[in-house]
Amino acid sequence: MADSRDIIVEEDGIDCRLSTWIRRNDRRLTFNSVNMLCRKGLIKVNGIRTQASHRLVIGDVITIPSPSLSVTGDESTSKIDPKLAKLLLDAIILKDNHLIAINKPEGLASQGGSGQGTSHVDAYKSILQFGAKDPPRLIHRLDKETSGILLLARDVKTAGAFATLFRDKQVKKKYWALVEGVPKTEKGILESDIGNIDIWKPSINRRLIEKKKSRQNNANKKKALTFYKVIEKIGSKYAWLELKPATGRTHQLRIHCAELGNPIVGDRKYKSREDKNSQDLPYRFKKLFLHARCVTFVHPISKKTTKIEAPLPKHMGLVWKHFGWKI
Repeated sequence: MADSRDIIVEEDGIDCRLSTWIRRNDRRLTFNSVNMLCRKGLIKVNGIRTQASHRLVIGDVITIPSPSLSVTGDESTSKIDPKLAKLLLDAIILKDNHLIAINKPEGLASQGGSGQGTSHVDAYKSILQFGAKDPPRLIHRLDKETSGILLLARDVKTAGAFATLFRDKQVKKKYWALVEGVPKTEKGILESDIGNIDIWKPSINRRLIEKKKSRQNNANKKKALTFYKVIEKIGSKYAWLELKPATGRTHQLRIHCAELGNPIVGDRKYKSREDKNSQDLPYRFKKLFLHARCVTFVHPISKKTTKIEAPLPKHMGLVWKHFGWKI
């Protein structure tokens, strides 16, 4: 579909109604407009015209009109920012006939959302087409504040194959984080139930959230599992953690580190106190110190074991160098 974007359904979307899932991922649309777009065939699941009541499964590819195509049918296109286009091209760390991997900068969204405009990777997928028949499709997502490896499939077959790999947990992911304090044990397992109410948004009153949590049962909560290991530490002030998520819940690593008692540095959502920046650091902590460092998988087309690593972003690299930590 011209002027559209594809979003792949991850674990959080399993058995979710299509209209509910779209409202959750695209706040500019109302339920009425979603129903209207479905009736017109402008919203599709796996390339097929689908009703708003359709129940989703992991790996489904949802095609919806991009922000430049309004619900009323205004197809005016947005201008390409040459600086952002160059940033994405420079961020490519792997490209073959089937797959593109970029080292997504911190502060750049993977996909559009409320108030996001076109400052996100999915709006620039044509820049990453490189002569292929179709623009690449995002295989998974990263939080806007998280840097690191983001994968895009260059054709439908590869997108479907990776959907299967993610569903069967055959893509191994490794994150690096700088956290406040040092965990009591050098390594361990973090496990909890995460639901929509646990994903805190600054616009919602914290007291109201606690009220809702106390009334809410666990019906919409899903298991989240993370393995962690301390790589380095600075006294009792900071620790460099390796995080390996076994599930893919929204904000899982950020929530788990906060529950561990060691929130990720720069995370202003999942903290009970303000940052107290140490004088021995290069600059103030205004960015999130969470980086998708590595992914490993068997390439679904070439069948070769593939390992991709992404260099640290500048703000993390400076602190690693300051602490004398070797990568």
